[in-house]
Amino acid sequence: MSKWSVKRKRRIFIVIGVIFLLILIALFVRIENDKKVNVSCFDGLQNGLETGVDCGGECAKVCIEEVNNLVVWWERPFKVANGVYNAVAYIENQNLYSGIQQLNYEFRLYDKDNILVTQPISGSTFVEANKRSAVFVSGINTGDNDAYTAFFHINSVQNWSRVDQDYSHTLFTITNPVLSNQDTAPKLSASVQNDSFINFEDIPVVAILYNKEDNAIASSQTFLDSLNQGDTTQVFYSWPEPFGDSVSRIEIIPRVNPYVDRSEF
Repeated sequence: MSKWSVKRKRRIFIVIGVIFLLILIALFVRIENDKKVNVSCFDGLQNGLETGVDCGGECAKVCIEEVNNLVVWWERPFKVANGVYNAVAYIENQNLYSGIQQLNYEFRLYDKDNILVTQPISGSTFVEANKRSAVFVSGINTGDNDAYTAFFHINSVQNWSRVDQDYSHTLFTITNPVLSNQDTAPKLSASVQNDSFINFEDIPVVAILYNKEDNAIASSQTFLDSLNQGDTTQVFYSWPEPFGDSVSRIEIIPRVNPYVDRSEF
């Protein structure tokens, strides 16, 4: 066979190979485009770019296998007056861009003999992404009983969902905490500055006070009607009775729901 024939066949094979490669690329692009077009996050099927059934990929819902579990660091009752308590569960979400739209929970308060002193307190809340926070319940009536321990139980989670990255970082700066009247009726004030580019309304702000062993000894909650970007305001708390221990550290936690539509604020 002549050298010319060999070269001619080689060129034909190369052309055929290039054409075949282009066909494969075209098929791949078409399949990927079809995935994007046909994606549905509500059809009960794993399709499109989903990494689970109606979750992951381009879906707002995050697959449970892709998130770290919520951490409950502690839960405690705090006496406000005889027969009246606040309860706090201190939680941490270690997921950078995932939160919970609705977490249904239950508090149970027990006396020193581990006997329930009031009916279980049920409620629901949101969970922010990448933050430590506090679930706060106020004004729990225990009658003539004293509460010594609290149990916080997560009843159900209504979807882990993606959170806009603007909410995943520090939104507020707390400055100038001032605690007075500790021996009679303690009062606390502090400044809260909105460091974000978002205007907020109806902000619960939880205060937790710690002793020198870093154990929480008191807690309270107030609300800010609104706090626009760049603005600073004051928060105030008061307790009718002394804490019975010295305060060494104060933690103030503003909570904002990342799932609320704030486009009109």
